[in-house]
Amino acid sequence: MNSVVDRVEALEAELAGVLADVFEGEQIPDLPDAELMRLLDVAARLQRRVDGVLVEAAVQVRDRSEGLRDERLTTRHGCQRPVDLLSMVCRIDKAHAGRLVRAAGYAARARGITDGVFLPAKYDRLRDALLVGDVGLGGLLAGADPVEHARARISDEQRAAADRLVAAYATGVVLHPDTGVEIGRVPVPSPGEVAEFSRAVVAVLDPDGAEPDDEIASRNRGLRFGALRDGVYPVSGGLLPEVYAQWQRLNDALLSPRAGAGVCFDDAADPETNPNGGIDQGDDRTRAQRLHDALATILTVAARGGELPDLGGASPTLVVTVTAADYAAGTGFAHVDGADDGPVPIRVAAQTGCAGGIQRVLFDDRGRIASLGTSGRVFNALQRRAIVARDGGCVVPGCTIPATWCEIHHVQEHAQGGPTHTDNGVLLCWHHHRTLHLSHWQIRMRHGVPEIRGPAWWDSRRDWHPTGKARVRTLASRASP
Repeated sequence: MNSVVDRVEALEAELAGVLADVFEGEQIPDLPDAELMRLLDVAARLQRRVDGVLVEAAVQVRDRSEGLRDERLTTRHGCQRPVDLLSMVCRIDKAHAGRLVRAAGYAARARGITDGVFLPAKYDRLRDALLVGDVGLGGLLAGADPVEHARARISDEQRAAADRLVAAYATGVVLHPDTGVEIGRVPVPSPGEVAEFSRAVVAVLDPDGAEPDDEIASRNRGLRFGALRDGVYPVSGGLLPEVYAQWQRLNDALLSPRAGAGVCFDDAADPETNPNGGIDQGDDRTRAQRLHDALATILTVAARGGELPDLGGASPTLVVTVTAADYAAGTGFAHVDGADDGPVPIRVAAQTGCAGGIQRVLFDDRGRIASLGTSGRVFNALQRRAIVARDGGCVVPGCTIPATWCEIHHVQEHAQGGPTHTDNGVLLCWHHHRTLHLSHWQIRMRHGVPEIRGPAWWDSRRDWHPTGKARVRTLASRASP
Protein backbone atom coordinates (compact mmCIF):
# COMPACT_ATOMS: atom_id res chain seq x y z
CA MET A 1 0.00 0.00 0.00
CA ASN A 2 2.48 2.59 -1.26
CA SER A 3 0.17 4.70 -3.42
CA VAL A 4 -0.36 8.21 -2.11
CA VAL A 5 -4.10 7.73 -2.68
CA ASP A 6 -4.08 4.47 -0.67
CA ARG A 7 -2.28 6.17 2.22
CA VAL A 8 -4.64 9.15 2.27
CA GLU A 9 -7.65 6.82 2.07
CA ALA A 10 -6.27 4.89 5.05
CA LEU A 11 -5.96 8.14 7.01
CA GLU A 12 -9.53 9.08 6.05
CA ALA A 13 -10.81 5.69 7.22
CA GLU A 14 -8.99 6.09 10.54
CA LEU A 15 -10.35 9.61 10.97
CA ALA A 16 -13.85 8.39 10.12
CA GLY A 17 -13.63 5.78 12.88
CA VAL A 18 -12.47 8.34 15.44
CA LEU A 19 -15.20 10.82 14.50
CA ALA A 20 -17.88 8.12 14.54
CA ASP A 21 -17.03 7.45 18.19
CA VAL A 22 -17.01 11.18 18.90
CA PHE A 23 -20.41 11.86 17.35
CA GLU A 24 -22.15 8.71 18.56
CA GLY A 25 -20.89 9.34 22.07
CA GLU A 26 -21.98 13.01 21.98
CA GLN A 27 -18.51 13.95 23.22
CA ILE A 28 -18.28 17.48 21.80
CA PRO A 29 -21.19 19.03 23.79
CA ASP A 30 -19.50 18.10 27.10
CA LEU A 31 -16.00 19.36 26.26
CA PRO A 32 -14.50 21.95 28.63
CA ASP A 33 -13.73 25.31 27.06
CA ALA A 34 -10.01 24.59 26.79
CA GLU A 35 -10.61 21.27 25.05
CA LEU A 36 -13.12 22.85 22.69
CA MET A 37 -10.49 25.41 21.66
CA ARG A 38 -7.97 22.60 21.07
CA LEU A 39 -10.51 20.72 18.96
CA LEU A 40 -11.17 23.79 16.81
CA ASP A 41 -7.44 24.33 16.37
CA VAL A 42 -6.65 20.77 15.31
CA ALA A 43 -9.69 20.60 13.01
CA ALA A 44 -8.55 23.82 11.34
CA ARG A 45 -5.04 22.39 10.93
CA LEU A 46 -6.52 19.32 9.29
CA GLN A 47 -8.58 21.55 6.99
CA ARG A 48 -5.48 23.48 5.93
CA ARG A 49 -3.68 20.20 5.18
CA VAL A 50 -6.63 19.07 3.07
CA ASP A 51 -6.64 22.44 1.29
CA GLY A 52 -3.02 21.77 0.29
CA VAL A 53 -3.95 18.42 -1.22
CA LEU A 54 -6.94 19.89 -3.06
CA VAL A 55 -4.93 22.76 -4.52
CA GLU A 56 -2.13 20.46 -5.71
CA ALA A 57 -4.71 18.15 -7.29
CA ALA A 58 -6.46 21.17 -8.83
CA VAL A 59 -3.13 22.15 -10.42
CA GLN A 60 -3.13 18.83 -12.25
CA VAL A 61 -6.77 19.20 -13.26
CA ARG A 62 -5.98 22.64 -14.62
CA ASP A 63 -2.82 21.57 -16.46
CA ARG A 64 -4.40 18.43 -17.93
CA SER A 65 -7.42 20.38 -19.18
CA GLU A 66 -5.38 22.42 -21.67
CA GLY A 67 -4.45 21.58 -25.24
CA LEU A 68 -6.57 19.76 -27.81
CA ARG A 69 -10.18 19.32 -26.73
CA ASP A 70 -10.29 15.55 -27.10
CA GLU A 71 -7.16 15.16 -25.00
CA ARG A 72 -8.35 17.29 -22.08
CA LEU A 73 -9.08 15.74 -18.71
CA THR A 74 -12.31 17.72 -18.53
CA THR A 75 -13.49 16.42 -21.90
CA ARG A 76 -12.77 12.81 -20.97
CA HIS A 77 -14.91 13.23 -17.84
CA GLY A 78 -17.80 14.97 -19.61
CA CYS A 79 -17.08 18.45 -18.30
CA GLN A 80 -16.38 21.72 -20.07
CA ARG A 81 -14.14 23.49 -17.53
CA PRO A 82 -11.91 22.57 -14.58
CA VAL A 83 -14.39 24.34 -12.30
CA ASP A 84 -17.16 21.98 -13.44
CA LEU A 85 -15.03 18.89 -12.92
CA LEU A 86 -13.88 19.93 -9.44
CA SER A 87 -17.42 20.86 -8.44
CA MET A 88 -18.71 17.46 -9.56
CA VAL A 89 -15.93 15.25 -8.13
CA CYS A 90 -15.45 17.14 -4.85
CA ARG A 91 -19.17 17.85 -4.43
CA ILE A 92 -18.58 21.54 -3.78
CA ASP A 93 -20.28 24.61 -5.19
CA LYS A 94 -18.93 26.39 -8.25
CA ALA A 95 -17.68 29.35 -6.20
CA HIS A 96 -15.48 27.09 -4.05
CA ALA A 97 -14.30 25.22 -7.14
CA GLY A 98 -13.42 28.54 -8.76
CA ARG A 99 -11.30 29.47 -5.74
CA LEU A 100 -9.44 26.17 -6.09
CA VAL A 101 -8.75 26.83 -9.77
CA ARG A 102 -7.51 30.35 -9.01
CA ALA A 103 -5.23 29.01 -6.27
CA ALA A 104 -4.00 26.34 -8.68
CA GLY A 105 -2.86 29.10 -11.02
CA TYR A 106 -0.80 30.63 -8.21
CA ALA A 107 0.71 27.30 -7.12
CA ALA A 108 1.29 25.67 -10.53
CA ARG A 109 4.89 24.82 -11.46
CA ALA A 110 6.27 24.24 -14.92
CA ARG A 111 8.93 21.63 -15.64
CA GLY A 112 12.29 22.64 -17.02
CA ILE A 113 12.64 21.80 -20.72
CA THR A 114 16.14 20.32 -20.40
CA ASP A 115 16.12 18.44 -17.08
CA GLY A 116 12.42 18.10 -16.28
CA VAL A 117 12.93 19.64 -12.82
CA PHE A 118 10.05 21.73 -11.49
CA LEU A 119 10.56 25.47 -11.64
CA PRO A 120 9.30 27.71 -8.80
CA ALA A 121 5.58 28.52 -8.71
CA LYS A 122 4.42 32.08 -9.29
CA TYR A 123 3.85 32.36 -5.54
CA ASP A 124 6.30 29.74 -4.38
CA ARG A 125 6.61 30.81 -0.73
CA LEU A 126 2.86 30.97 -0.25
CA ARG A 127 2.63 27.54 -1.88
CA ASP A 128 5.18 26.19 0.61
CA ALA A 129 3.16 27.66 3.49
CA LEU A 130 0.05 25.96 2.09
CA LEU A 131 1.69 22.54 1.77
CA VAL A 132 2.91 22.51 5.39
CA GLY A 133 -0.46 23.67 6.69
CA ASP A 134 0.56 27.17 7.79
CA VAL A 135 -2.11 28.70 5.54
CA GLY A 136 -5.21 27.24 3.96
CA LEU A 137 -6.96 28.01 0.71
CA GLY A 138 -8.30 31.29 2.09
CA GLY A 139 -4.86 32.37 3.32
CA LEU A 140 -3.20 31.60 -0.01
CA LEU A 141 -5.74 33.64 -1.95
CA ALA A 142 -5.69 36.46 0.61
CA GLY A 143 -1.94 36.78 0.23
CA ALA A 144 -1.68 36.35 -3.53
CA ASP A 145 -4.78 38.14 -4.86
CA PRO A 146 -3.68 41.74 -4.07
CA VAL A 147 -0.24 41.12 -5.56
CA GLU A 148 -1.72 39.49 -8.65
CA HIS A 149 -4.06 42.43 -9.08
CA ALA A 150 -1.00 44.67 -9.50
CA ARG A 151 0.92 42.24 -11.72
CA ALA A 152 0.87 44.60 -14.74
CA ARG A 153 2.56 47.36 -12.74
CA ILE A 154 5.24 45.49 -10.79
CA SER A 155 8.22 43.44 -11.92
CA ASP A 156 8.75 39.71 -11.41
CA GLU A 157 11.37 40.52 -8.79
CA GLN A 158 8.90 42.69 -6.88
CA ARG A 159 6.26 39.99 -7.07
CA ALA A 160 8.73 37.45 -5.67
CA ALA A 161 9.65 39.87 -2.88
CA ALA A 162 5.97 40.37 -2.04
CA ASP A 163 5.46 36.60 -2.04
CA ARG A 164 8.35 36.21 0.42
CA LEU A 165 7.16 38.98 2.75
CA VAL A 166 3.49 37.93 2.74
CA ALA A 167 4.21 34.22 3.21
CA ALA A 168 6.43 34.99 6.20
CA TYR A 169 3.79 37.28 7.72
CA ALA A 170 1.15 34.58 7.26
CA THR A 171 3.16 32.40 9.67
CA GLY A 172 3.65 35.24 12.18
CA VAL A 173 7.13 36.32 11.01
CA VAL A 174 7.86 39.90 9.91
CA LEU A 175 10.82 40.29 7.52
CA HIS A 176 12.79 43.38 6.60
CA PRO A 177 11.69 44.23 3.02
CA ASP A 178 15.26 44.85 1.81
CA THR A 179 17.41 42.34 3.67
CA GLY A 180 14.86 39.59 4.26
CA VAL A 181 16.04 39.34 7.88
CA GLU A 182 13.44 38.62 10.57
CA ILE A 183 12.68 41.82 12.47
CA GLY A 184 9.76 40.71 14.61
CA ARG A 185 6.91 38.33 15.23
CA VAL A 186 3.16 38.78 15.45
CA PRO A 187 0.34 36.42 16.41
CA VAL A 188 -0.49 34.17 13.47
CA PRO A 189 -2.91 36.30 11.44
CA SER A 190 -6.28 35.48 9.93
CA PRO A 191 -6.78 35.50 6.13
CA GLY A 192 -8.31 38.96 6.44
CA GLU A 193 -5.19 40.28 8.15
CA VAL A 194 -2.99 38.56 5.55
CA ALA A 195 -4.95 40.31 2.79
CA GLU A 196 -4.55 43.68 4.53
CA PHE A 197 -0.79 43.13 4.88
CA SER A 198 -0.54 42.05 1.25
CA ARG A 199 -2.32 45.21 0.11
CA ALA A 200 0.10 47.29 2.22
CA VAL A 201 3.08 45.55 0.59
CA VAL A 202 1.63 46.22 -2.85
CA ALA A 203 1.10 49.88 -1.95
CA VAL A 204 4.82 50.18 -1.20
CA LEU A 205 5.85 48.36 -4.37
CA ASP A 206 3.33 50.17 -6.55
CA PRO A 207 2.76 53.65 -5.06
CA ASP A 208 1.11 54.87 -8.25
CA GLY A 209 -1.29 51.96 -8.41
CA ALA A 210 -4.26 53.87 -7.01
CA GLU A 211 -4.56 56.06 -10.08
CA PRO A 212 -4.78 53.23 -12.63
CA ASP A 213 -7.09 51.42 -10.22
CA ASP A 214 -9.35 54.46 -10.18
CA GLU A 215 -9.50 54.46 -13.97
CA ILE A 216 -10.43 50.78 -13.94
CA ALA A 217 -12.98 51.37 -11.20
CA SER A 218 -14.54 54.24 -13.13
CA ARG A 219 -15.02 51.94 -16.12
CA ASN A 220 -16.35 49.09 -13.98
CA ARG A 221 -18.84 51.08 -11.93
CA GLY A 222 -22.48 50.32 -12.58
CA LEU A 223 -25.69 48.67 -11.49
CA ARG A 224 -27.50 45.93 -13.37
CA PHE A 225 -31.05 44.76 -12.78
CA GLY A 226 -32.35 41.39 -13.91
CA ALA A 227 -35.90 40.43 -14.79
CA LEU A 228 -38.51 40.14 -12.06
CA ARG A 229 -38.21 36.74 -10.39
CA ASP A 230 -40.05 35.44 -7.33
CA GLY A 231 -41.34 38.94 -6.66
CA VAL A 232 -37.97 40.74 -6.63
CA TYR A 233 -35.55 42.26 -9.15
CA PRO A 234 -32.04 40.75 -8.81
CA VAL A 235 -29.31 43.39 -8.56
CA SER A 236 -25.61 43.15 -9.35
CA GLY A 237 -22.80 45.53 -10.15
CA GLY A 238 -20.19 47.62 -8.40
CA LEU A 239 -20.03 50.95 -6.54
CA LEU A 240 -17.16 53.39 -6.47
CA PRO A 241 -15.57 53.60 -2.99
CA GLU A 242 -16.89 57.08 -2.22
CA VAL A 243 -20.42 56.10 -3.30
CA TYR A 244 -20.25 52.94 -1.21
CA ALA A 245 -18.97 54.94 1.77
CA GLN A 246 -21.80 57.46 1.51
CA TRP A 247 -24.35 54.66 1.25
CA GLN A 248 -22.82 52.96 4.28
CA ARG A 249 -23.07 56.17 6.31
CA LEU A 250 -26.74 56.43 5.47
CA ASN A 251 -27.23 52.75 6.32
CA ASP A 252 -25.48 53.23 9.64
CA ALA A 253 -27.75 56.16 10.44
CA LEU A 254 -30.83 54.09 9.67
CA LEU A 255 -29.77 50.74 11.11
CA SER A 256 -27.89 51.86 14.21
CA PRO A 257 -29.01 49.97 17.35
CA ARG A 258 -28.19 53.01 19.49
CA ALA A 259 -31.65 53.43 20.97
CA GLY A 260 -32.08 49.94 22.40
CA ALA A 261 -35.40 48.18 22.72
CA GLY A 262 -37.59 51.01 23.89
CA VAL A 263 -40.36 50.77 26.49
CA CYS A 264 -41.72 47.36 27.43
CA PHE A 265 -45.03 46.82 29.17
CA ASP A 266 -44.34 43.25 30.19
CA ASP A 267 -41.61 42.12 32.58
CA ALA A 268 -40.79 39.17 30.32
CA ALA A 269 -39.99 41.62 27.54
CA ASP A 270 -37.93 44.04 29.63
CA PRO A 271 -34.35 44.02 28.27
CA GLU A 272 -32.99 44.83 31.74
CA THR A 273 -34.47 41.65 33.24
CA ASN A 274 -34.58 39.47 30.15
CA PRO A 275 -31.76 39.87 27.58
CA ASN A 276 -33.91 38.11 25.00
CA GLY A 277 -36.75 40.58 25.36
CA GLY A 278 -37.32 43.83 23.52
CA ILE A 279 -38.08 44.90 20.02
CA ASP A 280 -35.54 42.55 18.43
CA GLN A 281 -37.82 39.58 19.11
CA GLY A 282 -40.25 41.01 16.62
CA ASP A 283 -37.70 41.99 13.98
CA ASP A 284 -36.28 38.89 12.34
CA ARG A 285 -34.96 40.62 9.22
CA THR A 286 -31.63 39.46 7.88
CA ARG A 287 -28.79 41.91 7.30
CA ALA A 288 -29.55 41.85 3.57
CA GLN A 289 -33.22 42.61 4.21
CA ARG A 290 -32.31 45.50 6.51
CA LEU A 291 -30.05 46.96 3.82
CA HIS A 292 -32.87 46.66 1.27
CA ASP A 293 -35.28 48.47 3.59
CA ALA A 294 -32.71 51.18 4.28
CA LEU A 295 -32.32 51.75 0.53
CA ALA A 296 -36.11 51.94 0.18
CA THR A 297 -36.19 54.62 2.89
CA ILE A 298 -33.36 56.57 1.26
CA LEU A 299 -35.13 56.55 -2.13
CA THR A 300 -38.42 57.63 -0.59
CA VAL A 301 -36.80 60.53 1.26
CA ALA A 302 -34.87 61.58 -1.85
CA ALA A 303 -38.04 61.61 -3.95
CA ARG A 304 -39.82 63.63 -1.28
CA GLY A 305 -36.99 66.13 -0.85
CA GLY A 306 -37.76 68.18 -3.94
CA GLU A 307 -34.11 68.54 -4.97
CA LEU A 308 -34.03 65.97 -7.77
CA PRO A 309 -34.26 67.12 -11.42
CA ASP A 310 -37.67 67.39 -13.03
CA LEU A 311 -38.90 64.51 -15.15
CA GLY A 312 -41.27 65.45 -17.97
CA GLY A 313 -41.78 68.91 -16.53
CA ALA A 314 -42.51 67.70 -13.00
CA SER A 315 -40.73 66.21 -10.01
CA PRO A 316 -40.11 62.46 -10.26
CA THR A 317 -43.48 60.86 -9.55
CA LEU A 318 -44.28 57.21 -8.88
CA VAL A 319 -47.39 56.20 -10.84
CA VAL A 320 -49.44 53.34 -9.40
CA THR A 321 -52.36 52.08 -11.48
CA VAL A 322 -55.18 50.02 -9.98
CA THR A 323 -58.86 49.51 -10.68
CA ALA A 324 -61.13 51.65 -8.54
CA ALA A 325 -63.04 48.57 -7.35
CA ASP A 326 -59.87 46.76 -6.25
CA TYR A 327 -58.54 49.82 -4.47
CA ALA A 328 -61.80 50.31 -2.58
CA ALA A 329 -62.05 46.62 -1.67
CA GLY A 330 -58.38 46.24 -0.80
CA THR A 331 -58.07 43.17 -3.01
CA GLY A 332 -56.45 42.38 -6.36
CA PHE A 333 -53.26 43.79 -7.82
CA ALA A 334 -51.73 47.09 -8.85
CA HIS A 335 -49.08 48.06 -11.38
CA VAL A 336 -46.16 50.37 -10.64
CA ASP A 337 -44.87 52.39 -13.57
CA GLY A 338 -41.29 51.30 -14.27
CA ALA A 339 -41.77 47.79 -12.84
CA ASP A 340 -43.40 46.34 -15.92
CA ASP A 341 -42.57 42.67 -15.38
CA GLY A 342 -45.51 41.94 -13.13
CA PRO A 343 -48.18 43.25 -10.74
CA VAL A 344 -47.65 44.18 -7.11
CA PRO A 345 -50.06 43.53 -4.21
CA ILE A 346 -52.82 46.07 -3.69
CA ARG A 347 -51.36 46.96 -0.28
CA VAL A 348 -48.27 48.36 -2.06
CA ALA A 349 -50.56 50.85 -3.78
CA ALA A 350 -52.07 51.72 -0.42
CA GLN A 351 -48.64 52.27 1.13
CA THR A 352 -47.40 54.47 -1.70
CA GLY A 353 -50.66 56.37 -1.47
CA CYS A 354 -49.80 57.15 2.16
CA ALA A 355 -46.14 57.86 1.57
CA GLY A 356 -46.62 60.76 -0.82
CA GLY A 357 -44.75 61.73 -3.94
CA ILE A 358 -47.14 59.64 -6.07
CA GLN A 359 -49.99 60.05 -8.50
CA ARG A 360 -52.96 57.70 -8.30
CA VAL A 361 -54.73 56.70 -11.51
CA LEU A 362 -57.87 54.61 -10.96
CA PHE A 363 -59.39 52.58 -13.82
CA ASP A 364 -62.78 51.00 -14.16
CA ASP A 365 -63.25 47.40 -15.35
CA ARG A 366 -63.13 48.46 -19.01
CA GLY A 367 -59.83 50.29 -18.60
CA ARG A 368 -61.33 53.81 -18.66
CA ILE A 369 -59.70 56.32 -16.32
CA ALA A 370 -62.14 56.67 -13.44
CA SER A 371 -60.14 59.03 -11.25
CA LEU A 372 -56.95 61.01 -11.71
CA GLY A 373 -55.31 62.23 -8.53
CA THR A 374 -52.98 65.18 -8.47
CA SER A 375 -49.32 64.38 -8.02
CA GLY A 376 -47.51 65.46 -4.88
CA ARG A 377 -47.68 64.70 -1.21
CA VAL A 378 -50.88 63.30 0.20
CA PHE A 379 -50.16 65.03 3.51
CA ASN A 380 -49.04 68.61 2.94
CA ALA A 381 -46.00 70.21 4.55
CA LEU A 382 -47.97 71.84 7.39
CA GLN A 383 -49.67 68.56 8.28
CA ARG A 384 -46.39 66.67 8.15
CA ARG A 385 -44.68 69.13 10.49
CA ALA A 386 -47.54 68.82 12.98
CA ILE A 387 -47.46 65.00 12.89
CA VAL A 388 -43.66 65.02 13.27
CA ALA A 389 -43.98 67.29 16.32
CA ARG A 390 -46.56 64.94 17.83
CA ASP A 391 -44.94 61.56 17.08
CA GLY A 392 -41.23 62.35 17.03
CA GLY A 393 -40.35 59.35 14.84
CA CYS A 394 -41.63 55.92 13.87
CA VAL A 395 -44.35 55.10 16.38
CA VAL A 396 -43.49 51.39 16.69
CA PRO A 397 -41.78 51.05 20.09
CA GLY A 398 -38.05 50.52 19.89
CA CYS A 399 -37.71 51.70 16.29
CA THR A 400 -34.94 54.28 16.00
CA ILE A 401 -35.75 55.71 12.55
CA PRO A 402 -36.05 59.52 12.95
CA ALA A 403 -39.05 61.51 11.84
CA THR A 404 -37.37 62.99 8.77
CA TRP A 405 -36.94 59.49 7.32
CA CYS A 406 -40.50 58.34 8.05
CA GLU A 407 -43.61 58.07 5.92
CA ILE A 408 -47.09 59.08 7.05
CA HIS A 409 -49.58 56.24 7.32
CA HIS A 410 -53.35 56.65 7.03
CA VAL A 411 -54.62 54.80 10.11
CA GLN A 412 -57.99 54.49 8.39
CA GLU A 413 -57.17 53.78 4.76
CA HIS A 414 -57.85 56.62 2.36
CA ALA A 415 -59.77 54.29 0.06
CA GLN A 416 -62.09 53.41 2.94
CA GLY A 417 -62.96 57.02 3.66
CA GLY A 418 -60.05 57.82 5.92
CA PRO A 419 -59.40 61.57 5.85
CA THR A 420 -56.04 63.12 5.05
CA HIS A 421 -55.97 64.81 8.43
CA THR A 422 -53.50 64.96 11.30
CA ASP A 423 -56.01 62.97 13.38
CA ASN A 424 -55.64 60.08 10.90
CA GLY A 425 -51.92 60.15 10.16
CA VAL A 426 -49.00 58.57 12.06
CA LEU A 427 -45.29 58.31 11.36
CA LEU A 428 -43.97 54.90 10.32
CA CYS A 429 -40.59 53.98 8.90
CA TRP A 430 -40.58 52.29 5.49
CA HIS A 431 -40.14 48.81 6.98
CA HIS A 432 -42.94 49.04 9.52
CA HIS A 433 -45.20 50.75 6.99
CA ARG A 434 -44.56 48.02 4.42
CA THR A 435 -45.03 45.14 6.88
CA LEU A 436 -47.68 46.47 9.26
CA HIS A 437 -50.29 44.10 7.82
CA LEU A 438 -47.96 41.14 8.38
CA SER A 439 -46.98 41.98 11.95
CA HIS A 440 -48.78 41.83 15.30
CA TRP A 441 -48.62 45.61 15.73
CA GLN A 442 -51.93 47.47 15.50
CA ILE A 443 -52.51 51.24 15.43
CA ARG A 444 -55.64 53.25 16.19
CA MET A 445 -56.46 56.90 16.74
CA ARG A 446 -58.16 57.97 19.99
CA HIS A 447 -59.14 61.62 20.35
CA GLY A 448 -56.51 62.55 17.80
CA VAL A 449 -53.74 60.64 19.58
CA PRO A 450 -52.28 57.46 18.03
CA GLU A 451 -52.26 54.36 20.20
CA ILE A 452 -50.53 51.08 19.56
CA ARG A 453 -51.15 47.49 20.59
CA GLY A 454 -48.20 45.15 20.27
CA PRO A 455 -47.57 41.42 20.24
CA ALA A 456 -47.79 39.31 23.37
CA TRP A 457 -44.02 39.25 23.92
CA TRP A 458 -44.10 43.05 24.21
CA ASP A 459 -47.25 43.27 26.36
CA SER A 460 -48.86 40.05 27.53
CA ARG A 461 -52.09 41.95 28.29
CA ARG A 462 -52.23 43.31 24.73
CA ASP A 463 -53.43 46.72 25.95
CA TRP A 464 -53.53 49.88 23.87
CA HIS A 465 -50.77 52.40 24.68
CA PRO A 466 -50.02 55.95 23.53
CA THR A 467 -47.23 56.15 20.93
CA GLY A 468 -44.25 58.37 20.34
CA LYS A 469 -43.95 61.53 22.41
CA ALA A 470 -47.43 60.95 23.79
CA ARG A 471 -46.16 57.74 25.38
CA VAL A 472 -43.21 59.58 26.91
CA ARG A 473 -45.52 62.25 28.34
CA THR A 474 -47.83 59.57 29.73
CA LEU A 475 -44.98 57.69 31.42
CA ALA A 476 -43.61 60.94 32.82
CA SER A 477 -46.98 61.84 34.29
CA ARG A 478 -47.22 58.41 35.91
CA ALA A 479 -43.77 58.84 37.44
CA SER A 480 -44.45 62.34 38.81
CA PRO A 481 -45.48 62.63 42.51
